[in-house]
Amino acid sequence: MKILMFTTDYLPSVGGVAAHVYELARATRQAGHEVTVVTNVQDTDGAGSVDPLPRVLRVSDRIRLLPITRGRRLQFAVNMVRPMLGELRGFDVVHFHTVDPLARTLSLIWTQQPQIATNHASMFVSDAGDPRRVVPWERFFRRMDGIIAPSEELADLTAAVTGKADRVRYIPNGVDASRFHPDVSGRPCRESYGIRPDEPLILCPRRLVKKNGCIFLARAMRAVIEAEPSARLLFAGEGPERQNVERALDEAACLDRTVFAGSIPNSDMPAVYAAADVVVIPSLIEATSISALEAMAAARPVAASRTGGLPALVENAHTGCLVEPGDESGLAAALCDLLADPNKRTRMGAVARRRVLRDFTWDRVAAATISACKTFLARSRREVA
Repeated sequence: MKILMFTTDYLPSVGGVAAHVYELARATRQAGHEVTVVTNVQDTDGAGSVDPLPRVLRVSDRIRLLPITRGRRLQFAVNMVRPMLGELRGFDVVHFHTVDPLARTLSLIWTQQPQIATNHASMFVSDAGDPRRVVPWERFFRRMDGIIAPSEELADLTAAVTGKADRVRYIPNGVDASRFHPDVSGRPCRESYGIRPDEPLILCPRRLVKKNGCIFLARAMRAVIEAEPSARLLFAGEGPERQNVERALDEAACLDRTVFAGSIPNSDMPAVYAAADVVVIPSLIEATSISALEAMAAARPVAASRTGGLPALVENAHTGCLVEPGDESGLAAALCDLLADPNKRTRMGAVARRRVLRDFTWDRVAAATISACKTFLARSRREVA
């Protein structure tokens, strides 16, 4: 098949959708299909050029030399005219990875090509229950020939909103197990942040935003440090909640035990996971989590909230621990239990790694996605080779 993927979140941006689109496009090309990624994310310094695959067309949502200060959709549509008349013709399917205004505009323009979408958005979980906020989602999804969701919760909600369950398919996220694995050395990472080899390290690879629940982790750290005074906490992510998180850590007398590493490129994350003893995903809302899969591939136990797609990834008492969202005492207890038992961490990490190799590699995800595309298009009476 000849596939066009559109996303407004792509490398060099740091985030789950950016990583998903890159890895899915790469695995799909390796499976013998032609893939082009179209994005408005610019890469002026070449930081996002990880390798020559997949092919990427970066289209600006700004118009030079014209006095247009508003209308991002109009500007982007104008800049898309030339490629749409030329190199962006003849695709078997357009695969949207965003539901923002640019995607909605293109879905109205690309009426001749079959269209599918992957619903990555955790905000859809809350919007689905609001009759007003769900309208843009519903209109967009109803135009799609098929919809993929990386969690069963998102799949069920999408089916309910559209009323077309036969057009919705659950396909989990994937992870590159050849990059994230237990043989990577974490020593350089620890040394760069001044963390000694004998200090247990808790890693939270989340952006500092309210939905990710980092404030509850900060409050839970008081009990963790009381039980394990040498423990350290590292946040790999930035965001508007940082000041509140710092304040909570200060009130818990744990700020000096914490490292704020900021946004770390995905290419550097294998060493960060390797440096950690435990990975924590304290989200209040979570569609799914590539971070959890990366930790599992690195053979690290995961303490996560029992929300969204996380329970489908983290098997309680087998590959990590599940706690209720916002439960500070429960989270503290889970972390203390894992830090106190190195053998348990090793066993859980090994099980997690095996599960990733069995269920969550990108070649499996790509194969499932191609199969879903063909099924969707056949049901829409649009056959592809």
